[in-house]
Formats: sequence, C-alpha cells, structure tokens
Amino acid sequence: MKILLIVILIAFIAIYFRASVLKNLKTEMNSLQIDFKETDVSALSIKVAVIGDIHLGEGKDITKFLKLLDEVKSNNPDLVLLVGDYITDLRKIKDVDSHRRNIIKTFKSLDPIPRAIVLGNHDNYTGRKKWFAEFKDLEVDLLENESRIMNVAGAVICVRGLGDYNSHRFKFVDYPEECKNLPKLTITHDPQGAFEPGVEGLIFAGHTHCGQVSFPVIGPLKVPSKAPRDATCGLYKDSKRTLFVTSGVGTSIVPIRYGAQSNWDLIDLSFGDI
Repeated sequence: MKILLIVILIAFIAIYFRASVLKNLKTEMNSLQIDFKETDVSALSIKVAVIGDIHLGEGKDITKFLKLLDEVKSNNPDLVLLVGDYITDLRKIKDVDSHRRNIIKTFKSLDPIPRAIVLGNHDNYTGRKKWFAEFKDLEVDLLENESRIMNVAGAVICVRGLGDYNSHRFKFVDYPEECKNLPKLTITHDPQGAFEPGVEGLIFAGHTHCGQVSFPVIGPLKVPSKAPRDATCGLYKDSKRTLFVTSGVGTSIVPIRYGAQSNWDLIDLSFGDI
C-alpha cells in the first residue's frame, strides 16, 4: 500500500510538472503600467511592446514568431523594443547566414511601428559583424552604445541602446545634448548594464529568462547576470533607475520553462506628470 501511494504521488508530481512546463512555454502577453517621473520633460503616455530572448530556430520557429508579431501589432503599440538574443544554438541551424537574414526580415514586418533594437550575447557570438551588415542591408536600424531621436505617437523621444554587458560589448555613452528635455529610455540585453557607472533613468533589458527554471521559495536555479537578484525579473526601482527585465519568449540550453512564464510585454508607459 505504501509503495502504491509513493507511485501515485510521483505520477501526480510528474503530471503537474509537465502541465506547468507546457503552460510556461506558451507565450503570453504580460500587461503592466510604468510611471516614470522625469524633470523638465513634457508629459507623455505611450504603449511600448518589449520582446526579448526569442532564440529562434529555422522553419517553424520563424512562422510561429511572425504570428506572435501579428499579435503584438494587433495591440497597437506605439513603440517596439527588441532587447536581444534572436538566434538559437548554432548546432541546431543548417544555414546560419540565411537564418540570420530571415530573422531580421521578421522585424521589418512590424512596419510602420517604430522599433529600437540591440543585440544579445547569442547574436554577438554568432557572426557579430554579419548581424550588423544584414541589419544595414535590410535597412533595419540597430543600436549599440548610441542614441536615436525617434518620432513616437506624434511626439519625440530619445532612445539609447547600450551594448550587451555579458558579451563584453557594453560601453557607457551619455545621452546627447539634444535629448536633454525629451523623454528618454535605454535598452540593453544583460540587466547588469543598468548598474554600470553613469547609467541612470528608465531601462529595459532581457537575457535572464527570469531564471527559466524557478521553484517556489527557492527561486531560480541560476540567473546568468551579475545584476542584483531582485533586478533580474520584472520591475525594479531604486534611487537612480527604473529597470524592467522581460522574461522573454524562448529558451536556452534546455527547452524547458518552469516558474518563468514565456512573455512579451505590453507596457502603458508615462513620462512626466500625467
């Protein structure tokens, strides 16, 4: 009888774990609001979509991601932020050059919605120069340690893209003078970049997958970032920065998510005193 109860318990745990993993792997929209108070900036309210860590393979993965982008567009964001890690493990890809190009083409499907893009560590380690060349050839703007003034929802904002800290591409650059009285935000891949000297303000990042496998009480088994643990998933605020870290869409190393939902994020973002 005791052995039977143990078998039943193990079976129940296995069924629960499988159901949880399958749910966490199904990408959902995560909605939230961020109010960012910034002095000397006109009040502005916009909808921002954040997409990160898609880790795309060939074929069906591209098709599935295009459907996800259709969902994003149907929610009418004013700006889309893509925060890195667009490609999966090279061992799973037959034609890397073609796949890289196909990934960037999916981003063009967001037109005419403005977008800001940075590379992640997986991208930097899979033909970094080729990523830059393909983005340029396909006329898709890519940011690395630089800023752009963008027209968003009839207003002008300043977007800074900082290189990925994890792959040693981070370099601090301040906002240019022309951004002084504009709403400002920063995107980067590894949230550690938000804690480097000089970085303040509103920042969006990814990279961590919110641990990808995270147990109750214990928390994530591993978080691949030197950022403070409470600043590696979701919304974090301190006296210098407001940081949002997306859980991301895909997986890395193993195709499992547990306690870390696959998400893209739709954020009602306000600047100033709205």
